[in-house]
Amino acid sequence: MTTSRELLVEALDAARIAQFSADVVAELNEAAANGRLLIVGSAALPRKIATAVRAAGGQVAALMEFDARFWGQDVHGLPVLPPEEALERAGEDPIALVGIWSPDHIHARTAEWLAAKGITRVYPVQAAFWAWGDKIGPHYQFGTPALYAEAAPRILAVHDALADGESKRQYAGAIAWRVLLDPTLIPEPRPERIYFDPDLLRLPDDAVIADVGAYAGDTLSTFLTWQGARFGAYHAFEPDPLSFARLLQLREKLRPDIAARISPRAAAIGAAPGNLFLTPTGTPGTVTEASAGTGMLEVPCVTLDAELAGGRVDYIKIDAEGAEAEVLAGAEAGIAAHRPSLGLSVYHAPSDIFTLPEWAMERLPGHSFHLRAHDHDGIDLVFYAVSPDHKP
Repeated sequence: MTTSRELLVEALDAARIAQFSADVVAELNEAAANGRLLIVGSAALPRKIATAVRAAGGQVAALMEFDARFWGQDVHGLPVLPPEEALERAGEDPIALVGIWSPDHIHARTAEWLAAKGITRVYPVQAAFWAWGDKIGPHYQFGTPALYAEAAPRILAVHDALADGESKRQYAGAIAWRVLLDPTLIPEPRPERIYFDPDLLRLPDDAVIADVGAYAGDTLSTFLTWQGARFGAYHAFEPDPLSFARLLQLREKLRPDIAARISPRAAAIGAAPGNLFLTPTGTPGTVTEASAGTGMLEVPCVTLDAELAGGRVDYIKIDAEGAEAEVLAGAEAGIAAHRPSLGLSVYHAPSDIFTLPEWAMERLPGHSFHLRAHDHDGIDLVFYAVSPDHKP
């Protein structure tokens, strides 16, 4: 049986990655040149991919959509079609590029459905960034597989420092999925345990929590499920005013003795105080920017060190849509002083999966390190640095 380390070593072979990625790009470009490229999905990302394909001189047969609400729409002359019509339009031997990227979507199921229809060459959304990434632009964790080949020694070091076999298995699978595009490698998620998995950490009854990227209170709800009223203080930071309003509504519904210990703050958290800009969406994916764009809202940015003012903190959760490194930079003094446990989202930027664990491992020797997939698709990963005082 192949070990997780053996899987990683094999997956990160630079020559293999170069050949495989070149073959994938060649197949996609050939399909686009012949009008046999079928893009699955019709939301913003599939549309961006279709635009990029056309900008590169290729053609898209159709946008295939499972949701009937979008059938019949026209995207710059490209029809959004029901599955059967899209398959017919794509002709013989098409290649399907699944452009759907959502926590509620499981790539393997879509690939199985397409295979049952006779389409065996099915690529996930990140393959589009291998072929046309320069025209699509930066997006989420998608990058070229060469990044992981170049970082192979660092990735293997992170793997080896993980404290349990399940963490190593999930870490190896997550990396291998990014370079081999094999959906069977994606870890099985456990969404109900996100950030407060009782198998990994147990917080004290007077714990002080900092929740960076509190959204509408989803993390708070999970925390209360596992911890109940046994905590000292809960600091929740959320910059999107639409999400923040829902966070306040959630707090108002709680028992007064619990609500009194929850401190919401309408602010972004970063490396230095100042102001950032965002487009309010009320979704988990709201991203802050350093400069203003059309219609963007200016919001305050503070550091976690300043907000906690040297006070005790036992656990810091960070889900900052790609700004996790900046948040950590502004929390370094408090982390050094109090050595809290951490729960870090490591799936936003392509390199987060190894650079953020490296940061924590360097600064928190003596902690135990773990990784778990928690969201529905198994691709959203949380890295845990658990204090010796918080081990279950």
